[in-house]
Amino acid sequence: MTGMRPGRLTGKSALVTGAGSGIGAATAELFAREGARVVVADVDKAGAAATVDRIRDEGGVAEPFVADVSDESEVEELVAFTVRTFGSVDVLQNYASNRGVVPEDRPVADSDPSVWARQLGVDLMGCVLTAKHAVPHMLRAGGGSIVNASSLVAWLSLEARPAYATAKAGVIGLSRSIAVEYGRQGVRCNVVAPGPIISPGTEAMYSAAQTEVLVEHVAAPRLGRPDDVALAALFLASPEAAFINGQVLVVDGGMSAYAPMVPSFRRLAEEG
Repeated sequence: MTGMRPGRLTGKSALVTGAGSGIGAATAELFAREGARVVVADVDKAGAAATVDRIRDEGGVAEPFVADVSDESEVEELVAFTVRTFGSVDVLQNYASNRGVVPEDRPVADSDPSVWARQLGVDLMGCVLTAKHAVPHMLRAGGGSIVNASSLVAWLSLEARPAYATAKAGVIGLSRSIAVEYGRQGVRCNVVAPGPIISPGTEAMYSAAQTEVLVEHVAAPRLGRPDDVALAALFLASPEAAFINGQVLVVDGGMSAYAPMVPSFRRLAEEG
C-alpha cells in the first residue's frame, strides 16, 4: 500500500466477523485497502487465514481470530485481542451468520426451538455480544462505527425461513437501539440489508433454477456481488457518513422496489 492515497479508514482498526468468506471477506479486504488494520474473525479457521493472506498479499495489515460469536466468552476475548493488537476497535462489522441451520428452518407450526436458538444465537445475539464488548472501548476513544448485516428477508418473506427472517429483523431493531443509546457519545450504528448476492453461502442455498428467478426480480442487469455490499458498508463506516445513524441501507439491485406481478407481466408481454 506504500505510495497509495490515504484511505477512508487510514489509522482505524476494524473488527469484521464472518470474514472468512463471502460478504465478510470482501468487506475485510476492502477495509484493508482503505487503510484499516483488520481483525478477521470467523468460526472457520482456514477461511479466516485465507482472507488474511489475501490482505497481506496486497500489503495490508490483518490478523485472524477464530471465534463463535454466539459464545460471550469468545466474543469478549475477540474484542480484547483487537484492542491488544491494534490499540482500539474503531469499526465493528457484523456478518457472521449461521447458514448451516437454514435448511432446518421450518414454518412456525413445525418449528424446532433448537433451530431458532442456533439461528438467533449467531445472527442476532452475535451482534448484541460484539456491541456489548466493543462499545465501551469506542466510548473511551470518543466514538466509533458499527455496521450490522440484516437482509431483505427482514421485511420480504421467502417462506419457510421464519427463524432467519426474525433474526435479521431483530438486527434492525437492535441497531436502532444502539444508535439512539450511544449516538450522542459518538458511536454510530447502521445496517446494510443485502438482497440477492451471489456468494458461497447463497450458492449453497439456491438452485440454478432459483437463481434464474432471482435475476427476474432485480431492477439491474445482474445479481449482486459481495463487493457491492462491502462498498456500502465502507461508506457507512467512513467519516463520509458521520451524520448517518440508525439507518438501513438496502443493497438489493432494486428488488424491494418491485411489485410482485412485474416479472409475470413481462413474460406475458414477451409471449404476446
